[in-house]
Amino acid sequence: MQFLEQEIQQYTKLICSTLFGLEVSPISGSYEGSSDETITGSVQISGEWNGAIILSLPLTLVNSFTEIMFSLEPGKASMDDKKDATGELINMVGGNIKALLPEPSLLSTPIIALEGNSLQFPSSKLRTHCQFECQGKNFGLSLYEQTK
Repeated sequence: MQFLEQEIQQYTKLICSTLFGLEVSPISGSYEGSSDETITGSVQISGEWNGAIILSLPLTLVNSFTEIMFSLEPGKASMDDKKDATGELINMVGGNIKALLPEPSLLSTPIIALEGNSLQFPSSKLRTHCQFECQGKNFGLSLYEQTK
């Protein structure tokens, strides 16, 4: 079992169920999205514990989440809407994970990378990676801890 794996799975499932009314299931493996069809959101945690939480989603799933979150008709979500929805989702997941880590700590505002652009966090190591399935689409959530 990875560091906080069960808790990350539990919070991700709960938030997606509550926010979107969609079932999310943990699955084995590692999310490998297409470079131009992936949106990545991240928040950093700083304080007693330092690291980052990264959420990588296929664009088709971001579209669904955004349309549900903002009550939009299919195909009507703008890129700004998609960035807002991804930011809100990583912020909610990140806030719940932060609560499990040593205090005091702060959660950054979300950072969004579009079209497969990756986010790098130098001097950090992967502590946990969880993959999920929702509406037949896979996505991943990773927890990185800063190394000293």
